[in-house]
Amino acid sequence: MSRRNDYYAALGVSKGASQEEIKRAYRKLARKHHPDVNPGDAKSEERFKEISEAYHVLGDEERRAKYDQVGPEVFAQEFDLSDFAQQFGRFFRGGHGRGATGNFGMFEDLLGGLGSPFGSSSGRGGPRMTSPRAGRDISVQVHLSLPEAVNGVERTISFRRAGGGSGVERTRVRIPAGVRDGSKIRLRGKGEPGARGGPRGDLYLEVKVLPHPVFKWVGDDLHASVPVAVYEAALGSEITVPTLDGAATIRLPAGTRSGQRLRLTGKGAPDRGGRGRGDLLVTISIELPDTIDPELAEIFDQIRDRHPYDPRKGRGVKLK
Repeated sequence: MSRRNDYYAALGVSKGASQEEIKRAYRKLARKHHPDVNPGDAKSEERFKEISEAYHVLGDEERRAKYDQVGPEVFAQEFDLSDFAQQFGRFFRGGHGRGATGNFGMFEDLLGGLGSPFGSSSGRGGPRMTSPRAGRDISVQVHLSLPEAVNGVERTISFRRAGGGSGVERTRVRIPAGVRDGSKIRLRGKGEPGARGGPRGDLYLEVKVLPHPVFKWVGDDLHASVPVAVYEAALGSEITVPTLDGAATIRLPAGTRSGQRLRLTGKGAPDRGGRGRGDLLVTISIELPDTIDPELAEIFDQIRDRHPYDPRKGRGVKLK
């Protein structure tokens, strides 16, 4: 589980921590990563969001119990930093003799006088949100052919922003070579606009590599099956095989068996380290002609009569 989803890890406390320990841990981290202390620091801003989200859940006994029972998924869509102040206020309401405005004083007390990241209270209307807030991230699924994923491609991505009206937004992106099925590509600053001058969120491309009729992608290698004639396999021959870079000619050794593999070095997919490419493994499949005419049948009769052999002998195949 990532730290963003493990709220205890986000605050650096154990699962058995008391509410007071959780409050102290949050106070310490909030002071360190507060937006006013780290203006323009995207990492600190993201960390502040993490710890605020964690305290939003663990700082409330009911939400904490639900989190301990079912995990973070139930809270994945409900947290918004802009309304955390109201949630925080409700948590401290009662026992301190404060109303909604006083609860913001409690928030400032919790941060040790640093001040609320949501701005000062505006009286009856509740807190006035003045600090910048980062925009939300957007996820878009992108379907790629296998050659596009292996070699890289430029794409125009179309998507709608949440609450951004009816228009469709488009952006041109470069998808790197060797991107795997199921991987995510992060485009910084391409997500939802931030509030009150805050930075934009990120755009995530979720990659789906479509099946290919010839090649199968396994690790850093590509696999393909190539049919050959009986006489090519028996006598040896030069044959043409497909690669993603175009057709290649290889030498088929005499006596090649069906299922035997030939390796074409460097004709596979880019490896994960970016140091080179994998190989293309060609599996040989011996095929008979579509029709057996009388002349060909006579040739096979001669082979059977003059050079009989049992291909199943010694391979564990028993016929009853």
